[in-house]
Amino acid sequence: MGYIKEQIKAMSREYGSTAKAKSASTKWFSESMAAKDALNAKPTRKRFEAGKIYVFKYESPITEEKLPWFDRSPVVLALDTTDHTDVGINLNLLPSPFRQQLLDALYTKLKGKIESQLKGVKKDDARKQAGIKEFTYESAKIFLDRYGFGFAVRRYLPNLKKGQAVVSYESWPKIALAEFAKIKGATVTQIRKEFIDYNRTFRNKESGKNQGPNEDTKNNDNKNRNI
Repeated sequence: MGYIKEQIKAMSREYGSTAKAKSASTKWFSESMAAKDALNAKPTRKRFEAGKIYVFKYESPITEEKLPWFDRSPVVLALDTTDHTDVGINLNLLPSPFRQQLLDALYTKLKGKIESQLKGVKKDDARKQAGIKEFTYESAKIFLDRYGFGFAVRRYLPNLKKGQAVVSYESWPKIALAEFAKIKGATVTQIRKEFIDYNRTFRNKESGKNQGPNEDTKNNDNKNRNI
C-alpha cells in the first residue's frame, strides 16, 4: 500500500466511512475553489502539464453529435499535449478502486519527483508545482495496458475547456475519492459496465498475441473520443 491508499484509509477512519470521506472530498474541491487563500485547487488557463491533475467543464465537444456519451465535468490526469489538443486520462471514467490504484502506483513510481514539489513555496500550491515531464504516453502505457486505463484516455480542445483548475499533488487522495462525473447520454452505471467490457475485450485481444503493449491504446479504441 502506497501513500495515496494510506491517506485514503486515514480519511475513511477520520470521517467514519469511505462513503463519508468521498462526500467530504467532493465538497473540499468547491470550497477550495471559493476560498481565496486556498492554493491546493486553483484556476488556470494553461495547457496541460504532464503528470498534473485538472478539473474543468467540457460541455460542447465539436464531435458531440457522433458521441454516444461524454463527460461534461472531466477530472484529467494529464499526458502529452499534441499540436492542438490536450491529452489525458479522465479519472471520472474509472471505478474508484481503479482511480486509487492508478494514482497510488504513479505516486510510488515517481515519488522522488513528486515530493520535490512539496517543499518550500511550492508546498500545496497547485499552480507553482511543476509537472512531471517523464509522464508521457509512452511511459504511461504500462498502466494503460495493465489495468485497461486506455478506456479513459481523452483529447480536449483547450479553447473548449471552461473553468479549468489545477490540483496540488497533496490533494491526489481527495481526487481519487471524489465523484465529479456528469455524463451526458449515459448513466455512471452504464459507464462502469462499458469499462468492464472494454477490459475483458482488451485482455482477450492481448492474450491471443505475443507482442508489446497495444499500439491502439492511444487511439482510445472504445470509439468514444472527445474533441
